[in-house]
Amino acid sequence: MNDQWCYRHDGQIHGPVTLEEIRAALLLGFAKPTDLVQHATKRGWAPAASFPELANVPNPSAPAKEISIKTRRKSHSAFTLVELLTVIAIIGVLIGLLLPAVQSAREAARRTSCKNKLKQLSLATINFHDTQGHYPSAGWGFQWAPHPDRGMGTKQPGAWAFSLLPVLEETSLYSLGSGVGESNDTDPRLLQANKTRLENPLPVFYCPSRRPVSAYAVDHTIAWYVSQPRLCDPLTISARTDYAINGGEHYRGVGPGPANLAGGDSGAHQFPSTAPSTGISYTRSRFRVSDVVDGTSKTYLMGEKSVGTDFYTNGASVGDDQGPFVSDEYDSMRWATDGEASNRFLGPIKDRAGQASQWGSVDIMRFGSAHPSSLNMAFCDGAIKSVTYEVDEIIHRRLCNRRDGLPVDATGF
Repeated sequence: MNDQWCYRHDGQIHGPVTLEEIRAALLLGFAKPTDLVQHATKRGWAPAASFPELANVPNPSAPAKEISIKTRRKSHSAFTLVELLTVIAIIGVLIGLLLPAVQSAREAARRTSCKNKLKQLSLATINFHDTQGHYPSAGWGFQWAPHPDRGMGTKQPGAWAFSLLPVLEETSLYSLGSGVGESNDTDPRLLQANKTRLENPLPVFYCPSRRPVSAYAVDHTIAWYVSQPRLCDPLTISARTDYAINGGEHYRGVGPGPANLAGGDSGAHQFPSTAPSTGISYTRSRFRVSDVVDGTSKTYLMGEKSVGTDFYTNGASVGDDQGPFVSDEYDSMRWATDGEASNRFLGPIKDRAGQASQWGSVDIMRFGSAHPSSLNMAFCDGAIKSVTYEVDEIIHRRLCNRRDGLPVDATGF
């Protein structure tokens, strides 16, 4: 009979079973070739492998599994040198592909932040005009710090950026040192207040593509007034600005200004005339939107200024040695040419090493930025636009001139 077989596995006897069932048990690993098997009609046990009917049955026995596992572990226990170098090369290629994309995304975010800051400054200037009836003045001259008791017109010796502080919701910074009297230029409270004010960096004046918001070193070797402007205690550090107002088509110096407040108020000091200026702000100017005869959408209001990469933090450039509130034209104004007489075109440039930084050098008169292919400019209507460094000369000149009466082709920038 086919079902008169038994087999012993792990000390237990299984049966009666058929020969086919024993074969299946061997095949599935439930029995081993060494297990004892007995036919019911015969006496005596014998290993399953000794029976012809069971001898050739494949058996996934434990030893075979163990050998397979050990072999598999051995074959994958380590990388070869070639495999390792291949992996490193692949990782290097992936990093090379991803890094430009990451850098591009970061720069796009920084450029957007820069535009937002210019937007804040341009709207503040427009709101200032709506309140005061004129654009902010550029102050009294390159030696002067602001005076909070002297208003926001021609009597204010500080730069245009100082007059914007209340509109920028920085009234407390604007008011530091107030109450000493508008004719007082020696009160220690005023001098200390200006030191505090000039050392205080405001994020709205910093382009994130150029440098972090911080006060930076003052270079005492440039001139005495850099480290101690009039109305201020001595400085060792100073805030900076990366934005400059439109000074007009042609550069015009502003001079040092009077030696004291009395000299400016009495008329003893002869301030330069505002008449030749074609920009938005100049020394003791009171330009109005009605003076922008070319149209607010076709005239620069302000924009990013050029600074050589060698001078981001050391204050060694004449065009970046003082902050936004001192009325030094090189620090907070820019133009399209180096002067009406020479009439040399000053196109905007990307920041680079080796830019000229001394008195009279053209690079401290230009607009420019740290962005790769273009700079951000604010227009008198509040619009913020990207202007390529290859902007057409005629277009750039006309955008800097509020009253030349000449058409502007918007495709030129």
